[in-house]
Parts: sequence; structure tokens; C-alpha cells
Amino acid sequence: MYRLHQSGYCKRTHLICEISGTPYALPPETENILLRIGQEAFTNAIKYARANEIRIDLVYESTLCSLRVKDNGQGFEANDTTLKQGFGLLGMTKRAKRIGGKLSIQSHLGQGTEIIVSVHREMTV
Repeated sequence: MYRLHQSGYCKRTHLICEISGTPYALPPETENILLRIGQEAFTNAIKYARANEIRIDLVYESTLCSLRVKDNGQGFEANDTTLKQGFGLLGMTKRAKRIGGKLSIQSHLGQGTEIIVSVHREMTV
């Protein structure tokens, strides 16, 4: 994140972060994987999507914890081929599966991208 900030990417990007619900402890591996997925999604939004606004939400529900990264960048056609070719997207999917989570990617050309990773609370205990 520091290197991105120094490179100037962050200077032209509006970042909104919000935590909702009552936070609860997650296992260290789950926290680390959520952090890594969030970092990858954030980095992609800045470097490739040319987004000038990124919203990061961490939502604690009674049975589900979700991390959402949404940008207003150029978007892309999210199809199976795209997901298999992009190492970052593939890595996020593999990481989510490692903690029993689910990764959802919604993107359309000219409309930005939304990446959501959700993990059931029972899977994190």
C-alpha cells in the first residue's frame, strides 16, 4: 500500500472504507486471507481499472463475514476465460476457497468492478 501511495496512484483515488455490524474475532489465517484478497482487489482497481473511487466494506453479520471492494473503473468482461488468465483473480479465488469462503466478481466494461468474498462464521471457528 505504501509503494502504491508513493507512486501517485492513491493521490487521484478517493477511498471510502466502512465496517458494519458488530465485529467478532476471526482466525488469523482467515484475517490474513481477507487482507490479501482486499489488497489484490484494491491494487487491481488502481493499477488496471483506472478507478478514481474505491469503496471497501467489511460487513459482520451473525453467520457471515463479507469483504466488498467496489470501484468505478473501466471494468472488464468477467467470463471464465478472464478469470483463468488473470493470476490475481485466480489467486483470490483460491485463497477464498482455502478458508471455505466464496468469491464473487461482477464487472462490466465501463461500469467498474465489484469483488465480494464471504465466509461463514462457522467456517472461521
